[in-house]
Amino acid sequence: MIKVLFVCLGNICRSPMAQFVFQHMVDEAGLTHLFEIDSAGTESYNEINHAGIHYGTRDILTEMKVPFVEHYSRQIRKFDYEKFDYIIAMDESNVEDIHALIGADKDHKISLFLDYTSHPRKIKNPWYTGNFDETYWDVYEGCQCFLEYLRREGKI
Repeated sequence: MIKVLFVCLGNICRSPMAQFVFQHMVDEAGLTHLFEIDSAGTESYNEINHAGIHYGTRDILTEMKVPFVEHYSRQIRKFDYEKFDYIIAMDESNVEDIHALIGADKDHKISLFLDYTSHPRKIKNPWYTGNFDETYWDVYEGCQCFLEYLRREGKI
């Protein structure tokens, strides 16, 4: 089983969007049985306040017909490093925060999401930009390219 954890700052916008878009792609490809997919954030504020998915993320997922279930923010934990094969961050500050929370990446599990694409860049946080459409298309591209990467590498 391939275990994937998507990580952003608050786990209410980008990482749950990636979780559900990737899950949808995996399901559509008939590969559901090969994956465990989850998401987390690097800060604890939303978890403490039991925050769910941001309405902008809900709206774009609904518009794009991507199924999702209720999801509550959670902070990444040290044990997540042992559990997951891929820990995929949305931007460089997420990577720095992940290292601060879990330590060194001795097994090279942590990566930037859009490094799997031909145009590496960060995924802008729609919490600040308000542009959930742009975030969706970046996430969609990242999910497609990550799935292609796994195929190329013979993982699926």
